[in-house]
Amino acid sequence: MSKAIVLTSPPSATLVPDRPIPPLRPDTIRVRVVSVALNPTDWKSCRRSPAGVSVGCDYAGIVDEVGSAVTRPIRKGDRVCGSTVGCNPLHPEDGAFGEYVVAIADPQIVIPENLSFAEAATLGTGLVTVGQALYQSLKMAPPEDPIATPETVLIYGGSSATGTLAIQYAKLSGYRVLTTCSPHSFALVKGLGADGVWDYRDAGAAEAIREETQDGLTLVLDTISVESSAAFCAKAISSKGGDYPGVYGVRRGL
Repeated sequence: MSKAIVLTSPPSATLVPDRPIPPLRPDTIRVRVVSVALNPTDWKSCRRSPAGVSVGCDYAGIVDEVGSAVTRPIRKGDRVCGSTVGCNPLHPEDGAFGEYVVAIADPQIVIPENLSFAEAATLGTGLVTVGQALYQSLKMAPPEDPIATPETVLIYGGSSATGTLAIQYAKLSGYRVLTTCSPHSFALVKGLGADGVWDYRDAGAAEAIREETQDGLTLVLDTISVESSAAFCAKAISSKGGDYPGVYGVRRGL
């Protein structure tokens, strides 16, 4: 038996001291959890999931067992990080907030020696989100084959967990990165590679970005995705249109 955070009376979750150790499936690894990270999806999932499911997505830990169908070079004892589907009614035991987690092996990451468990636990969902947003939705050039002539991308919310990753990947892909955040985070985002930064609360910032890009901005990633951020991005993006993925759905009609 093991301890795990379980959705007991939705949306409330409780530490359960006698949860069965999650069973290994052929395409999964089982990990003894050392660190976990919180995501907005964790509490949002608790609001719409049934009682009895384990909670949490992102983790880092040590491989306890490897499934029979796993072809990745992951071995028992490896330090790994990544994500699983928390609050999963199909596999109620899959949540990361417990002593053990079971996760599909293919997208999990062997932790580099220069990262601690706590640092590595923050990567799973963020990397997937950034990868899908930049390289699937926006169809940007990948880091291994960067764009030859730099184009400009706006990353709204550059100091957020997703935003900090997005800035770095966009720079690795050869893009000119504009971003928004609070003034106290300007140094942070510039240190990550941002070429231009604006205070998202500045009433004229969106128009200034449109002017800076000569009404030619067509690539925008909204890492906050609320009505105010969507409205800001709509004012900054080219009047001729462009591509705008967000990490959450926003009410239509803005």
